[in-house]
Amino acid sequence: MKRQQNRTLGAFEKAFWLLDQIDSKDFALAADISGTLPIEKWRNALDMAQKRHPNLSVKVTLDELSRPVLQHVEGITIPLRVVHAEQDYRWEQEVEKELSVRFNTEEAPLLRVVLVQKPERTVLILVANHTVADGSSLSFLTRDILLAVTGKQPEPMEPQVSNDQTLNLPDDVPAQTTDEVLELKMKTDIVQPLVSSIRISEKITRNLLEKARQENTTVHGAICAAVLLASRQMRKEWDDARMELVSPVCTRGPLNLDDNFGLNITTQSVFFEKQPELTFWDLARLAKAGLDGTNSPEYVNGYLSFFRDTVFGHNDMQQMIDVLKTAFNHHIMVTNLVKVRYQTDFGPLKLEALYGPMVRSGKGMEQTIGALTTNGALCLTNTSDNPIPGLLAEIERMLREASQLKSHTACPFG
Repeated sequence: MKRQQNRTLGAFEKAFWLLDQIDSKDFALAADISGTLPIEKWRNALDMAQKRHPNLSVKVTLDELSRPVLQHVEGITIPLRVVHAEQDYRWEQEVEKELSVRFNTEEAPLLRVVLVQKPERTVLILVANHTVADGSSLSFLTRDILLAVTGKQPEPMEPQVSNDQTLNLPDDVPAQTTDEVLELKMKTDIVQPLVSSIRISEKITRNLLEKARQENTTVHGAICAAVLLASRQMRKEWDDARMELVSPVCTRGPLNLDDNFGLNITTQSVFFEKQPELTFWDLARLAKAGLDGTNSPEYVNGYLSFFRDTVFGHNDMQQMIDVLKTAFNHHIMVTNLVKVRYQTDFGPLKLEALYGPMVRSGKGMEQTIGALTTNGALCLTNTSDNPIPGLLAEIERMLREASQLKSHTACPFG
């Protein structure tokens, strides 16, 4: 079996790599774990997980046609930083530190790990570059590390192919449209994203799920409605704005992909006018309807066609970047991994909660809401360079009250 990853980037991978030249496309997940183990066991577990996933040993470089390619690098280890802390230590500050330090995609690996070691708990923080990974990748990698650290040997996987390859789309063969290829230099501005988190109780999460089903929508739709209403209420300049809310959509299901560490998402934007007559659940249904049809190979193919038209077929990097600058202009991102899709008991350790994805949007005012349910409890994060103070608490209040509403009542949130 081929173990090493050496191939050109797919269209969306290349788009993320290009956007990373403008501003950070790094992101994180944090696992709150009851129990502790010696640091050397975690170090060994990372080494085992790295052997399982070929994308954990790559860098991005340009080939002879000026195409970015994933290139395997031998003899590298995943950086591990250990923080010894008290039980009430705020782990979010470690994510903030990590998201303020850019990956250099010309150097492998494109993953870092922080271990916050408390007296009775452990917080495992995984930070990656989006060119080679998505939120589900970090969730599955969390599982693989927890299996390895508790004595299970994860099987090596074949290299992750691009979604283009999965769909049998032709490779990028650029015409030489410029005599001199733009030398890309990573933006080095210092960024200081802020991260907050909240864990919503199992009871409220269960009520919300049941109510969403009754209202012919989803928990994701409800989260979108709450974020929209809370953001308009708490940031006055957004009160009358036409709001763009973008949701990443996992391609693993429609393309029948495995748990490999790789970039397997599309995105879909839904636009919301200021319509005060709409109830909370009206907005939730609109959010759900805006994602209809996205969970199909046809949608993935159509989505990739835009990026293939933009970043394939020529080597004018500046032109690609100029087009991509206008591609993502949302106010809000709700990146929802839905739920942890594996058992959370790992012998002496238990995965109590998984938080994220925590992502810097890169343009300043956006709010990125990460959502993930673990052990029946919905965990939310907000990541932003300019967060709306108290946003998550207001979202929780709205979700709690909405889950208790009788059907077809007017929205009480103004």
